[in-house]
Amino acid sequence: MTTTSSWTKPQPGQIIRYVYLWRWEHKTGREDGRKIRPCLVVATYEHRGFLRVITAPLTTRDYTPENSIVIPQPVIDKLRLDPRARIIWNDLNEFTWVGPDVRAGTDGSPLIGHLPEKLWRQVINKIVEHRVPPTRRSE
Repeated sequence: MTTTSSWTKPQPGQIIRYVYLWRWEHKTGREDGRKIRPCLVVATYEHRGFLRVITAPLTTRDYTPENSIVIPQPVIDKLRLDPRARIIWNDLNEFTWVGPDVRAGTDGSPLIGHLPEKLWRQVINKIVEHRVPPTRRSE
């Protein structure tokens, strides 16, 4: 993993630190998430001159197995994630990069690391198959 700058544009398959807003929180009127968590960069695209980022959260609890994807132990070890972490594919956030909810780690970068392409594609396939709409975050 090479980072040229602490705030380089994210790439699909990367894991970043982000204050995630769950869909249920958004529906209750909240605009801010409750904690910084690892999130998978699912996709990025340009819109009106700005980079838009779609993320899926990683969590260690309160998930249903059918809506989450297990992260293999070698990936957990490489990325130094909690061994219970799973990727939630049916709840997404979308925001303009860099956005106020992206957070740096102790190294000054929001980047935690990269998922293997096969695992990232597994997440994408679930999202596309189920047509999961993202929660669009206010800036």
